[in-house]
Amino acid sequence: MISKYYFLLLLLSTSFIATSQKKFEPTEEDISLAKELSNSYPDEDIALLKHSEVIDFDFDKKTDKVIVKNKFKQEFINLKSRTEIPLFIGYDDQSKIQDVYVNHKNGQSAGIRFRDEYYNQEELFHSDARIKWSGLNFPLLGYKYTFGYKKKYKDVKYFVNTFLDSYFPIVQKTITVNIPNWLDVEIREINMDSISVKREKKQIENKGITQYTYTIENVEAVVKEENSIGPTHYRPHLLFLAKSHTKNDTKQVLLNNTKDLYKWYHSLVLQLNNDTESLKEKTLSIIENQNTDEEKIKAIYYWVQDNIRYIAFEDGIAGFKPEEAANVYRKKYGDCKGMANLTKQMMKIAGFDARLSWIGTRRIAYDYSLPTIAVDNHMICTVIVDDKKYFLDATEKYNPLGTYAERIQKKQVLIENEEDYILDTIPSNISKNNIETVISSLKIEEEKLIGTIKRKYEGESKTDILYNINNLKKDRKTEVLEYYIGRGDKNLVLDDITITDISNRDQDLHLSYHITQNNAISSFENELYIDIDYYKSYQQLDFDKRKTAFVLPYKTLENTATTIEIPEGYIVKELPKNLSVNNKDFEISLNYTSDNDKIIYEKNINFKNAIISKTELSAWKEFHKKLKKQYQQQIILTKE
Repeated sequence: MISKYYFLLLLLSTSFIATSQKKFEPTEEDISLAKELSNSYPDEDIALLKHSEVIDFDFDKKTDKVIVKNKFKQEFINLKSRTEIPLFIGYDDQSKIQDVYVNHKNGQSAGIRFRDEYYNQEELFHSDARIKWSGLNFPLLGYKYTFGYKKKYKDVKYFVNTFLDSYFPIVQKTITVNIPNWLDVEIREINMDSISVKREKKQIENKGITQYTYTIENVEAVVKEENSIGPTHYRPHLLFLAKSHTKNDTKQVLLNNTKDLYKWYHSLVLQLNNDTESLKEKTLSIIENQNTDEEKIKAIYYWVQDNIRYIAFEDGIAGFKPEEAANVYRKKYGDCKGMANLTKQMMKIAGFDARLSWIGTRRIAYDYSLPTIAVDNHMICTVIVDDKKYFLDATEKYNPLGTYAERIQKKQVLIENEEDYILDTIPSNISKNNIETVISSLKIEEEKLIGTIKRKYEGESKTDILYNINNLKKDRKTEVLEYYIGRGDKNLVLDDITITDISNRDQDLHLSYHITQNNAISSFENELYIDIDYYKSYQQLDFDKRKTAFVLPYKTLENTATTIEIPEGYIVKELPKNLSVNNKDFEISLNYTSDNDKIIYEKNINFKNAIISKTELSAWKEFHKKLKKQYQQQIILTKE
């Protein structure tokens, strides 16, 4: 009896599930639309049929702050037979997520449960950033879901921008911004030339608001590529500048200009106690044997670089407020703001005019003409001696005094100046200052290339190798150098490796070694075939499918000169043809010559701006094809 009842229950439940499932299954129209979209976006698994975003501003009487209510609704459709995607919503202490849902196409809940946890990037030690996340499974072609939620910002200053595009292709997206008459908000349109946007503005008198609507249709997904520039450089977005509000005939300024932004930053600095008693003894001992101002500045700067570990800290107001210098000194770690503050306080103890300075790295497209907290993401210390400014970024290990990392060069810097501020620009570098020089003297012995190689590193090429070497245990440095030189190739045998003082960041770095390279030469009858270029620099930099600019760590200049002795009884039969290219972003040349009993190979690679711009991608693609063919060519010697 029980078994019959169980069988009946199972039959009914299975029938119910099958019936319910049919309610969500794609119709012929859904499948046809999915196929059409798949043809338009062949590399994509999912598309957004409709995406609506509504932005409302309100006033919180309890906190006396302007708040933002952001509402999202997205309708997905599957373009493949089966797909699974992650869903995630980011927020932090200054925002709150509400009313999250995922529905089937008939409006019934899909029963998706979201996890809520801290979001910790690898480089972050502590962050208040959190995510709600889950996975969404699309079992059939044309399957649909609707996903939505509300996000509330507790203070309008933390609501900075919204992007029009998405990581999914968009059939239609609408952004509606409702600005109340009592609030002065400027909407800046940035990078909007890349898409077609329909704009509408209207007054809604009964609600006392001005409504702005932005509609886009048939937009490709955002390209996800490594070594890309920051999204504000190229993605279309709206930047919101909340300047003031007027309630009960009283005007309250928010962030109307750069001075207002600085005033808020400076108010956080004034909250610091900065008891420097615990720093005095160490600071005075650091500069004890230093005579000039520059020697003293250098000694303190290098001490902070060497002894304070950089660990990012983004937690609520601590993401903007520097930590007490004494705490950073005691713990021996800090974020950029804490390290800048420690540098400042130690410099002041030494008698210098030292100031905190805010700066945005090259990842950010904005400058300080825009009064928004989105303009910067970094802090350094500026020391002023007479009319000279020393910009000190202690997070950049092994960076010599007077040189600056690529990420902040040519960027505006907002310098502390009591109630006012100073605006300046970080000096720029040229690739010549980062030159890496390689001189090889080789000869042929029993189908091997044998000889000595001397390397010289300057500027950021030196800083880069110093950072990598010094971050490893001392007993592994020889092993690391061997791998760095030989790339793990067993055909290379390295001996007599010598390197200059890796603790001295003020001098150029010299590296020399003896090399035996197997399999570099092959013989056939009376001829020798020589592969002269072991490293084949940038052979892997293939941009056939790339769509965005490619960012390099720094402006690069590599000069290589290789000399091979021609064995007695042989002459040059054939040398590879020379190759060169020169445009605004890169200049590269490969030249081959023979002189009596020697072959000379010179390779010069110059990435002038630390980037291959989007406009130069096609030039790189064309040159790269030639470069790969060039690397396949060999020098041919024949017996006399």
